[in-house]
Amino acid sequence: MKKTLFFIIALAGITIFSSCKKDGLDPVLDMDKTTNPVITSPATNSTFVLQEAQQSEVLANFTWNPAVYDVNAGRNWNLLNSTKIAPATYTIQMDTEGDNFSSPIGLTATTETSFSITVGEMNAKLLTMGLATGEPHNLVFRIIADVTNASTYENAYSETLKMTVTPFEAEINYPPIYLLGDATDPGWNNGNALPMHAFNENEFAIVANLAGEGKFLKFIQTLGAWAPQWGTDGTGTGEAGPLVFRPTEDEPDPSAIPAPAAAGQYRIYANISTLTYTITKASETLYLLGDGTPAGWNNAGATPMTQVSPGLFEITVQLSGGATFFKFIETLGQWAPQYGTDAAGTGDGGKLVLRPTESEPDPPAIPVPAAAGLYKITVDLAKMAYTVAPA
Repeated sequence: MKKTLFFIIALAGITIFSSCKKDGLDPVLDMDKTTNPVITSPATNSTFVLQEAQQSEVLANFTWNPAVYDVNAGRNWNLLNSTKIAPATYTIQMDTEGDNFSSPIGLTATTETSFSITVGEMNAKLLTMGLATGEPHNLVFRIIADVTNASTYENAYSETLKMTVTPFEAEINYPPIYLLGDATDPGWNNGNALPMHAFNENEFAIVANLAGEGKFLKFIQTLGAWAPQWGTDGTGTGEAGPLVFRPTEDEPDPSAIPAPAAAGQYRIYANISTLTYTITKASETLYLLGDGTPAGWNNAGATPMTQVSPGLFEITVQLSGGATFFKFIETLGQWAPQYGTDAAGTGDGGKLVLRPTESEPDPPAIPVPAAAGLYKITVDLAKMAYTVAPA
């Protein structure tokens, strides 16, 4: 009887000791006592006008005081458990003031308490948000502190920082697709295929030499790989047709695209969204003329441009300035094929508009820069664009 009573008392003591020990091991985070992160720089209501020439420079250095968490470790926790609360992860969010974080983008996620962003990086973020260039935009920023990705605790937020930023216009570089085939200079070497200019995620173009009838071409997405790949079907011709997509190398090859009958330089355009392609003869000579140029509007005496590579032409020439203009023609003495611009074209650059035949209306002439001087004019028939810069 005494032994039985002693056993029951001992068992109860073990149970009580174990329960107390477990309670002492559990830390408790009281979020009501958390001190939120505080942004210390840049100053709120700062104004920035971004410049392309400064895109590698630091625009702003974000710094903040860390979040402070109140942790009650419990009795014996520090002595019996070496685990500690992990450093908080800080996320910098940015949005327009009007949207007020309804669709923010993240600038960084870090365990540090500072982050620097360059002019170019900020400009790219603003263009990604679809904000207009050359106009000031009211932006808001905040810091979010998170104890751990697996935490069920609420995040700690800083107060909102306001900033006004004006982005500049910049070309977004989309990844290319590549041209290859026995109709092209690289042949079927998929490690040496020709990169095509990307207008966006879906549209691509290149001016390239094509070998002529009986030769073929295709497009690939990655150098050295045969998929993803685009060919055509039985209806595709040397002028236009549908694209057939081969997503993986487990899928069968689509038919190759036939080259045009005559060898020469061609502009090849592919749209991988609409799954269409076109192949058109490209100008292999270009001449400059206009009342802003030495040749005037004499199409028989226009100034020849230098072909740097298929589709790419350059000339350095004296332009008269003022309210004068110029165009490009392909053949001396003829007004077509001819290249002008559209209503948005300026003396710095713009889109080219082709007049393929004299039965088509004239495109607007290209304005010369306001100041007379020596300028380098570049024409890119793949991009269908021109630029004018002081020489």
